[in-house]
Amino acid sequence: MQPPQQAVYEDNRREEVARHIPAGATSVLEVGCGKGGFGLALRDALGPQARIVGVEAMPEQAVMAAEGHGFDAVSTGYFPDALPEGEGPFDLVVFNDVLEHVLEPEDMLRDLHAHLAPRARVLAAIPSIQYAPVVWRLVRGRWDYADIGTLDRTHVRFFTAATMCEMFERAGYEVESCTGENSVGRFLPKLAKPFVRLLGNSQYVHFVIVARRRA
Repeated sequence: MQPPQQAVYEDNRREEVARHIPAGATSVLEVGCGKGGFGLALRDALGPQARIVGVEAMPEQAVMAAEGHGFDAVSTGYFPDALPEGEGPFDLVVFNDVLEHVLEPEDMLRDLHAHLAPRARVLAAIPSIQYAPVVWRLVRGRWDYADIGTLDRTHVRFFTAATMCEMFERAGYEVESCTGENSVGRFLPKLAKPFVRLLGNSQYVHFVIVARRRA
């Protein structure tokens, strides 16, 4: 049983995640595909021969994803229960801003092993609670939930780059890369950008993980 979700997110291709799509995948599952924007990025990266399947909890978003977003099939519900019979195994599984919405994300990653092809990869974008503006507001005594963003009101788990990688490792994966994306520097004047590096991992809204099942 998973907590209820909301249908307020943009139809977004997630280009910052798309550049991490492993080449050569031919059977793809996106868990929590939303309105389907990343399906277009997957189709562009992997070509017409790839079979791309989506699972989405919110019915109205699943309907949108199924129409003109590059998916071969989209089902409504929660993974793994909503995965259509006969689909898989997959050589790429995507979680775009999903694992933080799950009560037991580590268990979900373990359950995923049964649906992975031998050399499969998992691609996950996860927001970082270490993001400097969030930390600064916390220091000032504020922790205000919102409809979207790092403090999305439907988030039930919070991660830093270190703890999200550790979660994958405990769940039986080897993390091949963990890359910060959406730096706070994109909002700052050019002269301030050299100082952004001093923030380290705190400059990034998201980290994008590419992992493979450990032998």
